[in-house]
Amino acid sequence: MNQRMQQLIMTVVLAVGIVGIANAILPEPQDPQIVANMSFDERLKMSKDLREQFKHATPAERSEYRQKLHAKLNALSPEVRKALREKMHDQWQALTPEQKKELQENRKAMIASMTSEEKAEIKKEREEWMKAHPDEKKHWNKPMNN
Repeated sequence: MNQRMQQLIMTVVLAVGIVGIANAILPEPQDPQIVANMSFDERLKMSKDLREQFKHATPAERSEYRQKLHAKLNALSPEVRKALREKMHDQWQALTPEQKKELQENRKAMIASMTSEEKAEIKKEREEWMKAHPDEKKHWNKPMNN
């Protein structure tokens, strides 16, 4: 009986470990069109949940997530991307200063949890995007320095 109890305990410990590892894997990025239709509260919750998952993910997993997100954005037509950008800009303008601050703090916390290599990689990606889209630069003119 004692041996069976030990096996049961070991099985439970192993299952908890596997679940913990499985939770570290990041979800598929949301479709940008779905995100654009979310309310402020839904978007904030999704962002906070993702930040929590990012904490437990490896830098390689976070990089893979960003690559998948970029692929989803690039799969959209330029017209759809422009419409989404305008919609999200309008939504941003409609937020209260407190809501804007909360979103900014959440973004800064996510960036702060990254390694310096990841920050450099994101900065490089952003600079390359700016070079490829010079007409869009006026919409994203603030340098990334956090």
